[in-house]
Amino acid sequence: MDLSEKRIIGSLMLLAGITFLSMALYTNQLPLILELIKKFEPAIAGLP
Repeated sequence: MDLSEKRIIGSLMLLAGITFLSMALYTNQLPLILELIKKFEPAIAGLP
């Protein structure tokens, strides 16, 4: 995958994130989303 393809994928991901954020603001669900983000704990790969 060359640089232009990575930029396109990154731009699409950014656009999707901004779209979902604006939808959450519009439907007054932002507190719920922030609560879900706080509960998210990333898994640490490679631990025995």
